[in-house]
Amino acid sequence: MPVEGPFILVNPERCLGCHTCELACAAAHTEAGSVIGAVLAGERLHPRNNVVQVEAQPDGGIVKLSTQCRQCEDAPCVRVCPTGATYRTETYTAVDQRLCIACRLCMMVCPFGAIHVATTTVAGREKRAAFKCDLCVDRPAGPACVEACPTRALSLRYPREVVQQSTRATAHQFLDALESQQRLASNP
Repeated sequence: MPVEGPFILVNPERCLGCHTCELACAAAHTEAGSVIGAVLAGERLHPRNNVVQVEAQPDGGIVKLSTQCRQCEDAPCVRVCPTGATYRTETYTAVDQRLCIACRLCMMVCPFGAIHVATTTVAGREKRAAFKCDLCVDRPAGPACVEACPTRALSLRYPREVVQQSTRATAHQFLDALESQQRLASNP
């Protein structure tokens, strides 16, 4: 049964590379719920996304964009995890840090570079474990990064919705091409 869960889509034309999404994500995953509160409480800040800069082709300009888990239906990270720490729910791919042994296999197979390993506290002791986007499932307002993005470069999307938009756009392009063809044929 295919999963039709959401994922976060980034519009690189809108992304400024300001890292606001990273800070919002890190804060949303703390007990304090804010960067300042987490720092004052001695909590570690672990964003589950990462802003990267990429040289664009062919003009050579720099493109900035937030990268995070795409919530793959047949997630390679789940298939490769030797302990079952990485698993798939009905809507997203998750990591149980209690089971994670920080082997980094999930990092190596992720086609989006959306997983990292860092030190965290689990059951009162420090250990290394994998971190990845969980769509802020415990947050009623949805993903913190989407809400915090000042340019609205991030959006929570559903596969069916993306396909419908693409289909409509393709249909409009086809109709425009037909109109142009008819105009050219009637005005030789």
